[in-house]
Amino acid sequence: MANQKITQLTELTAVDKADILYIVDDPSGTPVSKKATAKNITKAGAADGACSAIMDANLTASKNLVSDGSGKITTTDNIFCRWRGASAGDPGSNLAGDLYKDTSDSDKIKIYDGSTYITLN
Repeated sequence: MANQKITQLTELTAVDKADILYIVDDPSGTPVSKKATAKNITKAGAADGACSAIMDANLTASKNLVSDGSGKITTTDNIFCRWRGASAGDPGSNLAGDLYKDTSDSDKIKIYDGSTYITLN
């Protein structure tokens, strides 16, 4: 491993929040090699708008959900969310705002917009 490029390493496809990742802090200034947990990297991305970028890429102005730069999701109409749990595909009896974890699609979280499910992650 010492003589391998990062691109030559085996890819980890099931990342856990406690996994440690290699980070270069301040790459355009004084670069310092550090470590960070996947949880902290995810939190940093969410704080920087990563969640809202996902939402905005998948939601249009005609839909009831919008997000701001901090990843906060709000409604433009009277809508509620209910957790439908884990399911291998569409859980059925859908209402706008329904959320579920699709076990048939890499455990992705999906939300129903009133006509179809949209993948959030």
